[in-house]
Amino acid sequence: MLIAALGGQGGGVLTDWVVQAAHADGYKAQATSTPGVSQRTGATTYYVEIVTGTDAAARTAALALMPLPGRVDVVVCAELLEAARMLERGVVTPARTTVIASTHRVYTTREKMERDDGRFDAERIVAAVRSLARRAVLVDMEAVRARHGAAISAVLFGALAGSGALPLSRVACEDAIRAAGKGVAASIAAFGDAYARAESPDGVPSDGPGGSTAPPAADDVPLPMALARRVAALPPLVCEYARPGARRTLDYQNDRYAQRYLDRVERIVRAQAAAGRSPPPAEVAREAARYLALWMCYDDLIRVASRKARQSRLARIRREVAAQADDVVRIYDVFRPGVQEIAAILPRRIGAWLAQRERGDAPALSVGSGLRLQASSVAGALVLRFASALRPLRPHSLRFVQEQAAIDDWLGVLEGMLAADGRDSSAAGLEVARLPRLIKGYGDTQARGREEFNQLLDAGRDGNAAGFLRAQRARRDAVASDCGSWHGAAQARSPRAQPVLWAKRPPA
Repeated sequence: MLIAALGGQGGGVLTDWVVQAAHADGYKAQATSTPGVSQRTGATTYYVEIVTGTDAAARTAALALMPLPGRVDVVVCAELLEAARMLERGVVTPARTTVIASTHRVYTTREKMERDDGRFDAERIVAAVRSLARRAVLVDMEAVRARHGAAISAVLFGALAGSGALPLSRVACEDAIRAAGKGVAASIAAFGDAYARAESPDGVPSDGPGGSTAPPAADDVPLPMALARRVAALPPLVCEYARPGARRTLDYQNDRYAQRYLDRVERIVRAQAAAGRSPPPAEVAREAARYLALWMCYDDLIRVASRKARQSRLARIRREVAAQADDVVRIYDVFRPGVQEIAAILPRRIGAWLAQRERGDAPALSVGSGLRLQASSVAGALVLRFASALRPLRPHSLRFVQEQAAIDDWLGVLEGMLAADGRDSSAAGLEVARLPRLIKGYGDTQARGREEFNQLLDAGRDGNAAGFLRAQRARRDAVASDCGSWHGAAQARSPRAQPVLWAKRPPA
């Protein structure tokens, strides 16, 4: 059996439980482990061999220290992409291997670095697992873990035992959990839940990739009546994103800001209705509502402080570390904002002067070694709440003014594209609506994304659908070939010959 788990997911604990249960049932068992590079560039793998016989030959059998492709009976993965890694390594075979994997995702660094949506297709991974494994047990184990407040290792153990892939009795497995003596009640409950799900021949189809039965999010709080009426008047397709978008902007700033968000959404709804062409009705407005909400709620120091000061965050961290009621949990946050981030929240004129000074020839300003703040202390909580209390001043800040102007510019180009004639204008309008997804991250990452955004937006001005689509294709080619900048795609595809330079050998 091969177990692949990320750092902190309890792969070692699961391995110990399996070996202890095997010994309790009278079998010979051995486990080894190979550490990964880091949490999301290589999981730690644990390899377990169990000799199911009880005769003298079984007791003296030699056990291997590492798996061989084609010779693995069970693969257990604590995250969906780890299952894909195991498929890539060739350890899963249709004639032999049972794959037990969680369908939830923990995104890799590479996925987050992509300038577009760089996420792997979960549906394709699930299809590959089902086609290449003898049996697949796929359950959203993160949802089960959250429901019971247990570690995901207990859920994996329950799914493993319930699948029948190993000759281990349920009593021996539960006794192994009890022997550990930590979080026993929650672990046993999660084990039993996963055990019942794994007994189904195909796992639990209703959980599917990305499925979740976790508690409802805070976004489910009802909207004020005035906002709710405006959202309800929008096309149903647009409401899917406009409703959470209105909640998000309300929480980010105030009621007036949420009204401004809906003003902009309605503006695009009217523009697409006036165009009266494909894509399907309100599709462009739906995408615009989605990315507009994210853009209007950009991250700044005020928002970061506000989110870190929330009681719900402290409660969540206590749940994640399985702290008991009388346990003391101290939470430390380290802040080291750059000069540009500080300038962003200052009044427009002062912030512009500071940002220009930083970009100019003047000596670089230092922000010191940063601030280490105990967020769980009274003093730390007061500092965070003071910073978050600056929210009413945000509309007068440098970045707020800049972002609102950029948003209005984008909306103007989008309206112009929808109003333009030509067979490409509808497709181009949809792509313009999705352009803000390029603006993400911070520092150099955001600067590069914003540069690409501006270049593409300029290509689409005056309803130039053909020019915009050409620029968009060039950028996508560049991203696919990883050549650095979209406008360099042509050079990347056709490299020029380089001269050979000869140098004289220096005298001996």
